[in-house]
Amino acid sequence: MPFVETMITYACNLSCEGCTNYSDYNTKGSVSWQQGSQWIAAWLDKVDIPDFGLIGGEPLLNPEVNDWLYGCRELMPDSQIRFTTNALLLSRKLDVLDAVFDIGNCVFKITVHEPQEFYIQQAIKNIFALADWKPVVEHGIKRWAAPNGVRLQINFPAKFFRTFQGTYQNMLPHSNDPAEAFAVCVQKTCPLLYKDRIYKCSSIALLNQTLRDWNQHTKAWQPYTNYTGIAPDCSHGELQEFINNFGSPESICGMCPSASNTASILDHTTTVIKKVDWIKKHATV
Repeated sequence: MPFVETMITYACNLSCEGCTNYSDYNTKGSVSWQQGSQWIAAWLDKVDIPDFGLIGGEPLLNPEVNDWLYGCRELMPDSQIRFTTNALLLSRKLDVLDAVFDIGNCVFKITVHEPQEFYIQQAIKNIFALADWKPVVEHGIKRWAAPNGVRLQINFPAKFFRTFQGTYQNMLPHSNDPAEAFAVCVQKTCPLLYKDRIYKCSSIALLNQTLRDWNQHTKAWQPYTNYTGIAPDCSHGELQEFINNFGSPESICGMCPSASNTASILDHTTTVIKKVDWIKKHATV
């Protein structure tokens, strides 16, 4: 399976409207390495995963983040490990960078949501001071490479796509043509290991929980809520079908926006706020 990622925390210190992981509201909790390792190991009995991602929420909120990094390397000694952070906490958790350099073959990805933030600027300076980085282009992506195979990638997202119509209080699927929605999807090749199952993407994996959180389980969502991904005990045929569909649209993709759903295309630079500010506005959620 070319790539799989997993959320090691559901909480985030930012609220990015249109977050595909639904971490923009007051989600809580992290996944322990003991639990996560069991979910990963169950799949490694069936498939090779040459590229494995650790995401959030904000993964630096997980107190066992280093256990995750070292543990994934032990379980997948030859795999590339991707780690994605908004870097707001990085200056206080520099030991994570030590772990990244220790395990090697790692892409450390910073998604900059607030470029003016001092802590992010300082974190990036700290990272560049750690190695003799050389600019590289891999798979069309600009990165910096350290001598031991660690890669640094810095993204500045300008647009987010809200995966549903309306707000959390009245959320509805877009009910688009799946191919048209998939054409603008930012998760085309991002299957998510959620609990012990692998889903097409995080938006479908976390949909049922999000609908329950907001009491929005209406009939309009039924074409999408029955999707359950694949389990470690799936048949060879089911697994092969999932892998063959990697990077291609399927019916569930219709829940998300297409290019014509302009109300769901958000200017990220003006819609991201600190989570503490979001909580002040929505104290009961």
